[in-house]
Amino acid sequence: MMLGAALAFAAPVLLPMPAYAQATPEENPLVQRGVPAEATAETAVIARDRALNAGQRTAYDRMAAALGLPRGIPDAQIEGLVQSLVIESERITTRGYSARLTVNFNPGRVAAMGGRSPGAPPGAIGAPGTLFSAPGGPATGPAPAGTPTAQAPGIGGPAVATVEALALYRSFPEWVEITRRLGAASPVARFDIVSLTGESARLRLGLRTQPPEAAAELAQSGIALAPAPIDSRPGEGWRLSLAGGR
Repeated sequence: MMLGAALAFAAPVLLPMPAYAQATPEENPLVQRGVPAEATAETAVIARDRALNAGQRTAYDRMAAALGLPRGIPDAQIEGLVQSLVIESERITTRGYSARLTVNFNPGRVAAMGGRSPGAPPGAIGAPGTLFSAPGGPATGPAPAGTPTAQAPGIGGPAVATVEALALYRSFPEWVEITRRLGAASPVARFDIVSLTGESARLRLGLRTQPPEAAAELAQSGIALAPAPIDSRPGEGWRLSLAGGR
C-alpha cells in the first residue's frame, strides 16, 4: 500500500486544473466523507493496513458510481488516485481497527480515466463548468501530459532516489506516528509498505534528495534514518525509527 500520498495533507492547487472546484463539497464526488474502514487481523498494525485499503476501495466505488468509472480495479490503481486521506476518528483494539475516513481523490488522475460528470448521461464526458471541464470548454478525452497534481504542503518534485528501510517501533501508536511524519516530510515523495509485523515494517522510500541529505532533513521532522549494520538482510539496507527510539 502506498501511503505517502495517502496520509499527506492536501495542498491548495494553484495551477489550472479540471474545474471540479466549482462543485460544493457535498456535490463533489472527488471528496468522499464518512467512509467506514474496518478490519481484524492477527495484529492491530495489519488490521489498520487492511482497513485503510478497504476504506479507499469503498470511497472509490462511491466516486465510480457517480462518475461512470470502471469498477473492480486493483488496489494499487485506487491508491494512485488518492490525493490525501484524513482519519476522522478511529478505534484500535488488540486485533482490530475501525475508523471513519475522508478520502480526497486527485482530479487530474481521475479525469485521465475518462469519467463523466455527475448527472450526465452514460457516454458523456464533461460539460462546460462541470467536473471534468477544462478552462474554456468541456474535456473530450484523457488529461494532457503534465497535468499538475497537488503535493504535500510546501514540497514538490519527484523522487530521485529509492531506499529499502526497516522501520522499528515499540507500539501501534508509534507506528501510526511514523507513517504520519513520513507523509508530511518534505524529503519523502512517497513510501510503500512492503511488509509489516507487530514491531517492524519493511518500507520502500522514494526520496527527493540523496539518502544522506534526506536523512538529515528527516531528523528535523523527528525521524531517524541511518544505514543498517553490514549483516542486515536484503531489503533492510536502512533503519528507520522515531528520533530517540531504537
